[in-house]
Amino acid sequence: MNEPDPRDDQWKDMLRAVLGDQAADEVIASMESQGFDPANFARMNPNGPDVSALMGQLRSMLSGAPDGPVNWKIAEQVARESITRDGVDTLTNADVEKVKSNLALANMWLNEATALESSYGPEQAWSRLDWIAHAQSTFRRMTEPVAANLNRAFSTAMEQQIAEIPEEMKAMIGGQASTFLNQMMATMTGMQFGAALGELAKQSFGSTDTGLPFVEGHTTALVPANVTEFAEELEASEDEVFLYVAVREHAHARLFASSAWLRAYLLDTIEAWARDINIDMAAVEEQIRGIDMSNPQGMPEIDLTDVFNPAPTDDQKGVLTQLETILALIEGWVCEVTDLATAGHLPDAAALREMFTRRRATGGPAEVTFGNLVGLELRPRKLREAAAFWKMALEKGDLESRDHFWSHPDLLPDSEDLDNPEPFFTTQESDLESEIDDLLAGIFAEDEAGEKPSGPEEPLPPTSN
Repeated sequence: MNEPDPRDDQWKDMLRAVLGDQAADEVIASMESQGFDPANFARMNPNGPDVSALMGQLRSMLSGAPDGPVNWKIAEQVARESITRDGVDTLTNADVEKVKSNLALANMWLNEATALESSYGPEQAWSRLDWIAHAQSTFRRMTEPVAANLNRAFSTAMEQQIAEIPEEMKAMIGGQASTFLNQMMATMTGMQFGAALGELAKQSFGSTDTGLPFVEGHTTALVPANVTEFAEELEASEDEVFLYVAVREHAHARLFASSAWLRAYLLDTIEAWARDINIDMAAVEEQIRGIDMSNPQGMPEIDLTDVFNPAPTDDQKGVLTQLETILALIEGWVCEVTDLATAGHLPDAAALREMFTRRRATGGPAEVTFGNLVGLELRPRKLREAAAFWKMALEKGDLESRDHFWSHPDLLPDSEDLDNPEPFFTTQESDLESEIDDLLAGIFAEDEAGEKPSGPEEPLPPTSN
């Protein structure tokens, strides 16, 4: 009886180590369905046609978008499988009706709490899989620049390990080691980002509850399964929690719909951070040193928690301050508007507000998931200061004057203004008085010069016959 060749499972082990068990098993199953067995790689002629076909199949399955740092096909697959593995949340007609009625009532309450017009977009109920389908495009835009930096760092570090891979693999890859490595990194990043996308889908109440507009357009939506799970941990009734979350969702929707510049500003700011993010090469190399290419089962997964440089550059500090300030202003405004909209309607509104404030200030599950992925804490650190600013803005004016600040980014306060808002409003009042004085001075100057101020012409005196 022939002894089993220890090399038989080397290739399967290599694939599992590089791709992870789940993705590797899919690659292996696909190969075997076409008559290929990766376990036989070690016995094949590296230059033979079977090996070329196998490597072509592997490259095809590893490849993602052309020249892209993330294999988004695998990312979506991993995200969806993370949902289905725990049981798919199926929407019933009652779920859909409950979401739509809550959103409609929330929108009506908001008419008394803000001067911003309703978004007039569709009101929808989403399953977690629906959330992935709607959010993945924006998620990709915000995370891909980080992935590009990560892939460059890990690929540079891993090139030093190429010499240690089995000779059979070297021969099969040939002169395409760099391409193969990039494809491998795109696959690994796709799996990591896909897991994060799936986690966000399990935690998000709607399209904007993290403060980030994950959905384009003016759609408002709730994920009933996530709201219900969240309500189970609270003393407030599920009906109150649904309505409170619905008001917050519609408040965000009105804000982003009325402030046409806001969504682009947020996404551009996050992209600016992501493009310039510093990768700690020492941390990367430490992980790479743990890889024994002769023992692929020992290959670790990428751990992103330590690879982002904790000391941002001066430019990044400015970007971070911008982002923290705008997130605080958004959340503070939503809190104040939601307070006004729910007053007299929801007995537990005050307790729910405090809970949401603590959750955002300390970093809720969704913020932590996204933050770990891009090395960026999405905590609005001055949330309470921002809420106080919007409260003062209403006290010094009305709904229209308060919400007018959102018409242009230059009208909003900066981080220092949130610390001491009184001078900001004093300056605003002084500027308005100055404009009025200048206008009146111009009118009086024209009068003194003998020029008539503009206005309706005086009728000509009657003429005698």
